[in-house]
Amino acid sequence: MIIILSGSESMNSSQKWLPMILLTLILGINGITGCTATDTTETVNSETKKNDNPEQTNHQDQLDITVSIVPQEYFVKKIGGDRVRVNVMVEPGAVPATYEPKPQQLQALSQAEAYIGIGVPFETVWMSRISQANPKMLTVDSTEGIERLTMIAHDHGDHEHHDHHDHGGQETTLDPHVWLSPRLVKIQAEKIHQTLVKLDPKHQEIYQTNLNNFLQEIEVLDSQIKDNLADLKQRKFIVFHPAWGYFAQEYNLTQVPVEIGGQEPSAAELAELIKEAKKEKIKVIFAQPELSSPSAKTIAKEIKGEVLLISPLAADWSNNLLEVSQTFAKVLKEEKSQ
Repeated sequence: MIIILSGSESMNSSQKWLPMILLTLILGINGITGCTATDTTETVNSETKKNDNPEQTNHQDQLDITVSIVPQEYFVKKIGGDRVRVNVMVEPGAVPATYEPKPQQLQALSQAEAYIGIGVPFETVWMSRISQANPKMLTVDSTEGIERLTMIAHDHGDHEHHDHHDHGGQETTLDPHVWLSPRLVKIQAEKIHQTLVKLDPKHQEIYQTNLNNFLQEIEVLDSQIKDNLADLKQRKFIVFHPAWGYFAQEYNLTQVPVEIGGQEPSAAELAELIKEAKKEKIKVIFAQPELSSPSAKTIAKEIKGEVLLISPLAADWSNNLLEVSQTFAKVLKEEKSQ
């Protein structure tokens, strides 16, 4: 800013200093105003940042839910959304039939508000210790009301073998793989919804909306799977581990297992499986990546076929079932056309 003063050169000393005084006052006022505006802006921005980051509070308010297997995490998060934090007991890649929880996993249960079971074998052995780890924790069976299928070892013609043993040597005949049936997952979803509402009733509306959305997702998935498997002439498939019984029942397929309850087939049973595969023109033996499957490889070699991996424990439950149905459709159509 430039100040021009005109007048007599005979100004007294006080008049000479007047422009300097005015300039100083003007600059001082601007400086004060600028500082005040900056400080106010910084304060507002600081408060805004605090209010725009509610994650810390939400994290503290989340329900701590523990489940048995990875697909259950998908179910609980679909219904609970960001209101839940889910811990999975059987780690990815592990087998629910033989899994032993780590000490730190049992210790972590002290923070859990609910344990949602699904009836896999490891629960039978460990559930008492799981409950003891946190007596205040709500324990829920998400499969309550679901009728279990009997596990069928080998189905050659009309002959069925029901007697088998699990890894612990105890006889078992019930199929635990209820999460591979979209129809039965609806029942499990309802149970999960009831559990979350019981623990957190003030957010009931959120859980109900999420449940409705998930049930709709299942309806769409079911329709897509039916479309993929429609009009198949070959509806029989050989699988190493009999995980797909509920899926097969729901979509009119026939599962022929190689092993059951951890028991490899005898030489005679293996020969029967090879004979059946050749008769049915089966060229693919399905196995799962979590299990070693030497018998499946033996059969595949004898029938000049291959082993394909499909997992019943994938994290993305919905897309996994859809992809499995697409794989079944492709393989069974090719086998029948040979």
